[in-house]
Amino acid sequence: MLLHAALFFGALSAATTMGAFVPGIIRARIWAGVPFGLALIALVTWSAAIISQWRDFEIALAVCVLVATAVVRASLRPWSWMGAQLFAGVALASLAYLLYAASITYAVASDPVYLVASTLLLLLELAALALSVSYLFEIVDTLSRTSEPAHPVDSAYLPKVAIQVPAYNEPLEVVGETLKALAELDYPDLVVQVVDNNTPDREIWGALKAQCEQLGPRFQFMHLENWPGFKAGALNEATRRLPDEIEIIGVVDSDYVVKPDWLRSVVGHFADPKVAFVQTPQNYRDWTDDQYLRGLYFSYEYFFEITMPCRAHRNAIIFAGTMGLIRRSALEEIGGWNPDVVTEDAEASLRILARGHAGVYVPRAYGQGLMPLSFDGLKKQRFRWALGGVQILRLHWRRLLQPGHGERLTVAQRIHYLLGNVQWFGDVLMFCFTLLLLATALSTAMHHQLPIRRLTGVALGLPIAFLATGLLRAVWAMKLKTRCTWRDAIAGLQVWFALSWVVTLACLRGLVRFHTAFLRTPKFKEGEASVIKAFRAAQMETLLAAAGIAAALVMLVRAPSVPTIALAVLLLFQATIYANATWAGAAAEGIHLTPLRRAYRNSAQSTGARPGLGSETLAVPVAAGLAALAVMLLISMAAPPPGPEPATPAPAEQPAPVAHPSPSASPSASPSASSSPSATPSSSPSASPSPSGSPKR
Repeated sequence: MLLHAALFFGALSAATTMGAFVPGIIRARIWAGVPFGLALIALVTWSAAIISQWRDFEIALAVCVLVATAVVRASLRPWSWMGAQLFAGVALASLAYLLYAASITYAVASDPVYLVASTLLLLLELAALALSVSYLFEIVDTLSRTSEPAHPVDSAYLPKVAIQVPAYNEPLEVVGETLKALAELDYPDLVVQVVDNNTPDREIWGALKAQCEQLGPRFQFMHLENWPGFKAGALNEATRRLPDEIEIIGVVDSDYVVKPDWLRSVVGHFADPKVAFVQTPQNYRDWTDDQYLRGLYFSYEYFFEITMPCRAHRNAIIFAGTMGLIRRSALEEIGGWNPDVVTEDAEASLRILARGHAGVYVPRAYGQGLMPLSFDGLKKQRFRWALGGVQILRLHWRRLLQPGHGERLTVAQRIHYLLGNVQWFGDVLMFCFTLLLLATALSTAMHHQLPIRRLTGVALGLPIAFLATGLLRAVWAMKLKTRCTWRDAIAGLQVWFALSWVVTLACLRGLVRFHTAFLRTPKFKEGEASVIKAFRAAQMETLLAAAGIAAALVMLVRAPSVPTIALAVLLLFQATIYANATWAGAAAEGIHLTPLRRAYRNSAQSTGARPGLGSETLAVPVAAGLAALAVMLLISMAAPPPGPEPATPAPAEQPAPVAHPSPSASPSASPSASSSPSATPSSSPSASPSPSGSPKR
């Protein structure tokens, strides 16, 4: 029954996902959305009744969906009926599957090793599906609303503003454009504070100082030598040196070109004394001519088009740094930027909201920067963002979880900040599933059974269904909100996947140590071939992908069957996740370097250059495992797998003990232990992938 319910709700969520592709239906008003939703429910119910011939049960499930959708719609009134039905369908499918998995895990008594291993698998599935539902909540909350509330702007409110431009070892060709754009800002009372932080070459920062002097008295230059605290420490010192009459501080990265109307358009939000910071989207330029850069651009856009509007509905946005304005008194109230956290801006916004202030998100881009032009530089940027998310969790977990410790944070604000940082661990879960699948493939190829709960029959299709529909929703949401092409949306998905390993590494390191080293820049030799550079930038990911492919082939050769084919599909999908890093490394090497790109490619902004340890800490054991799998593959091809041994019936008075769940838990016959996969994860975290391009969550 539970499996049947999971299949029914899964089919309904898949049908609703496909139905959402009808233009405008996701935002359709109730008079149009309800008939369409009812038609989908009736279609799935009719199809399921024909297949199973359990008409009464199908009708009961349909009523359950209607009730759940009505409850979601009543609880979240701004949502459309179709949005509520999509969320309810996915939530019910996830819940039904977890109940089914729990029932076959604990239905029969077994040994402690089996119970512990199967419980851990169940917890992994629970975490993966919970994250998948959280991603869907953001999508539905952003896309299904028929109207967006707007915060009032007082255009007559023009306080004195200081724009801070932090720079480290930046080429003048890049930062010079930023300063010229700031000189064109249409604002009456403005100071531009250029903060050079520890640039070792006097010629570089001297040229920057000269540029500021040429641009006039609005521009103030300061060079900090051997200054602690990285960017946060430098900005704290710069703020301390500002005149007392400065009320609002803006932050602009040294590669951004801002529009002249930026300040006049957004500073009026601060007329409301509750507003402590205003954030506009980070946006980028010089990307339209290259497919890799197009995918990278839209992977960034997802956060500011989907996640930030969702958080803005509950006053839970983050301060993302560049292209943001912050009230100076609110910043000083919390003691300034925290130099111990590498995403100091997002961490500061949490502390500000905890004091009862508000943040405003303006969903219009007023400036454009440059994206990292090497895959290694992109990995360093993502490592820092993910590490910052883990640091925020370690520093503020009591504030987010424990009653009485959140100061003035609302429940919704706590949930958004908690999930926003926990979602980084989706890639860690995916890595855990990959290891589990590798172990399963190896044991299946050796004709052994892992001491863990196994799924057989039609239940093996559920993980693939979760993956397919989750990926479809993510790509659809990106395309719908950013108005990109399908190819660009898929390329954005590829970029997310390409960064999966580095996010995993950042999360694991952040759990072990609060203060940890950044990734080291690979030592490329002058004139080294691009293909070698690409491989060096994605060594670990390439090894993981190759290990997954080899394991799938070994399993299929050694134990061919329908269940092993389903498991091989999942394993190949996981391998494809990491193989995208190889694609990204090669694609980044193929970017056409204009004079501006050539200057920016080697800058600190593009490379993310910081001292620290490399990321190849697990390359040796993975390489050894890959070699072992390759040897097994050769052996399996040289000799066919052994045939099944004849079964020896147990004495009537001494029935054989049951070591695993009964095959009757599945509607189809269970294959023999020698040919069935020993465990199948229900859903990879990538089923609805986390937008790894999202900054500083």
